Amino acid sequence: MKQPAQASKAGAVSRPAQAAQPVANNVFYLSKLQKMKLPVNVSDPKHVPKEVREQFTKKIHFCSQVLDFNDDTKHVKEKQERLQYLQELFELLKEPNFVVNIVVPHLDVIIEMIQKNIFRPLPILKKQATNGEIGMEDDDQLVDPAWTHLQPVYEYFLQLIVNEAPDVKSLKIFINQQFVQEFLELFDSEEPREREYLKNILHRLYAKLVPRRKMIRKAINDCFYTLIHETYKFNGAAELLDILASIISGFAVPLREEHVVFFKNVIIPLHKVQTCQFYHEQLLRCSMLFLSKDPSLATFLVEGLLRYWPFANSAKEVMFLNELLEVLEVCEITKLENLIPKLFKRLIKCIAGPHLQVADRAMCFFENDYFLTILKSYKGFTFPLLVPVISQIADTHWHKVLQESLNALKTILKEIDYQAFDKALNNKDPKASYILKDQKIQKQDRQKIDDKWKNLIEQAKKKNPNFKEPVVPYSDSHIVGEHNGLNNGNITII
Repeated sequence: MKQPAQASKAGAVSRPAQAAQPVANNVFYLSKLQKMKLPVNVSDPKHVPKEVREQFTKKIHFCSQVLDFNDDTKHVKEKQERLQYLQELFELLKEPNFVVNIVVPHLDVIIEMIQKNIFRPLPILKKQATNGEIGMEDDDQLVDPAWTHLQPVYEYFLQLIVNEAPDVKSLKIFINQQFVQEFLELFDSEEPREREYLKNILHRLYAKLVPRRKMIRKAINDCFYTLIHETYKFNGAAELLDILASIISGFAVPLREEHVVFFKNVIIPLHKVQTCQFYHEQLLRCSMLFLSKDPSLATFLVEGLLRYWPFANSAKEVMFLNELLEVLEVCEITKLENLIPKLFKRLIKCIAGPHLQVADRAMCFFENDYFLTILKSYKGFTFPLLVPVISQIADTHWHKVLQESLNALKTILKEIDYQAFDKALNNKDPKASYILKDQKIQKQDRQKIDDKWKNLIEQAKKKNPNFKEPVVPYSDSHIVGEHNGLNNGNITII
């Protein structure tokens, strides 16, 4: 009598191999379960009919198989059955009695199935570009061919976490450090829909598994440390910052030391990453949430923005100027004293720089009442720095609208303190001056560099007769190096 039972167990072990055969020869799994409605008073999983348990585990094992989703011609039948089984398993989560008596006791095989499906080498769907094409159309983005088969798994996992039956005690066994680390690596996926599912699942896990919160925060910190100091590119940075924004909003006041350290060591340095433009909106939200909890952190953020100010990236400069103005409104004027020189020197460089949008955005600072209060409070330093440059550019700037704004700023400065304005304007030794190089001098400097290149090319030809002269990276219409204005050489600040 025991031999058939042993054969049944042996058959259960080899389910993945047999699962390729159409199990649904008679009736579909869900309809079979619905016909076998569990009694309401069944509270012990051991009393669940054996056939129901076997059918459930058979489907789970089948969905655990690794198939080639990149080739539509392979495993066609198995893929179709797999999608149907996943849908049936998803529908099962809507039955509370089944979840308690079947799903929860089999969490180990369910989590294993999820891991085998989603933990994989991430495919490269498009060229890795650190600068990125911000204006890329959605139609131009490639889609992961495996997504059709991965999406049901993510949906099942999300609904499993949302369901109230799997409690903290049951789930925290499987959500360990290794799981969280591998799960966070998936955020680098180039498929935006996958990252959205990952964000929602991780957010739900954080909310549900209180004992695992510290571990999850530390793992997210490690992801950002890698982004800041090693890779400089991470596709899921925006999604992780979205999760952090919700976490930060729940921080108690006053902030704990570990949260202040996180702000200084992660949030501020994230501004220096080359790909910051892709997650700056979420980063700004996290920054402002921290400042709402502790306004004294604003001075650290201002200092960080000035330290990591972008070079030769006008779009990022505009973003920094927008954030800088928002942060200044939170700062206490008395605590800005040490940063005033750096702040106004940077603003002058932006105003007198070659890029119109950067200059226009920097001029917007002087439309802000709180910023004007800062300017008045430190006019002993700001006027000698501002007045000589603003006065000269207002007469010579090439753009009419900005020229009008500069003249309006001159009027504002005169109204604040006419005597200080006049003194700074007539100062023979100004702290800052706007210098326009003579064209003849520019040509002479350019000729010196051209002669250096010719000399190097001649030396190379002597050593190697087959040497091919390289294409010069600049011409009269395309200038680089010392003559492209990127170093903002028109402004000299003492």
